Amino acid sequence: MLQLQIETTTYCNSRCVFCPHHKMKRTRESMDMDLFKKIIDEAAALPLISQICLTGLGETLMDKQLLERVDYVRRRMPTIHLDMFTNGHLFTAELYRELAKRRLTKLYVSLNAVRPEQRKAIMGLSDYDQVVSELRKAIALKLLATPIVVKAVVNPDLLGGDDITEFERNWNGMYCEGGNAFLHTEGNWAGDTWRMRTPPTHICTRVMMAIMVLVDGRVAQCCFDTDGRYILGDLRTETIKDVFNSEKATALRLAMSEGRRDEIELCKGCTGI
Repeated sequence: MLQLQIETTTYCNSRCVFCPHHKMKRTRESMDMDLFKKIIDEAAALPLISQICLTGLGETLMDKQLLERVDYVRRRMPTIHLDMFTNGHLFTAELYRELAKRRLTKLYVSLNAVRPEQRKAIMGLSDYDQVVSELRKAIALKLLATPIVVKAVVNPDLLGGDDITEFERNWNGMYCEGGNAFLHTEGNWAGDTWRMRTPPTHICTRVMMAIMVLVDGRVAQCCFDTDGRYILGDLRTETIKDVFNSEKATALRLAMSEGRRDEIELCKGCTGI
């Protein structure tokens, strides 16, 4: 089964230390709605696509057409798993209610902190109390069909040790155990943020099972391709099916599946997380 990841906007209102957005050379823009509809129409005809994520290298809630896009996905693909990520700065319980009404499957909110000064240091945002307040209001609504997952990226220098225990306690335990907290290790954006310390040994599911559509319709090898340097095709002029089955995309997946990661320029310096 495949995930279709669509970057609906490249605008962002944070400056996270683990993200290369501030170095990105691509234009800050939101996806043309006609292009978005073309992509969704094609996806609706492809049974292998089982999940859609409406987040790329940008802050999803800055997309002024976000609710319209969610409506269109639900109209064309009523049962598809549909999720998105946000840094939480524009998040409100009322917006969450609107997303839940539209049957968003899951909402990930990146808090990345257990105190205000920590969020400021990691994300450049002075809004910790505001975001926590809105998250607690939203969780209290008990709209369980649209769970909220409160995320943190574990960084040994900025968020680790006792912070991990506190974060888990603050958000009712880990999501996999019925709570709202989710922690994951910091990735290196294919070498864009820091040099790889320990080479990964696993096959990367992003390469094997994801289709990453950039805001302008080009299909990148991976969401870690900050500037869209490694392009597999262009959905402005091609179809999802044609790009996925292209010689270039097929060769990429074959190299990864055979353990030839070092032959893939984007992947050879990547943590794979």
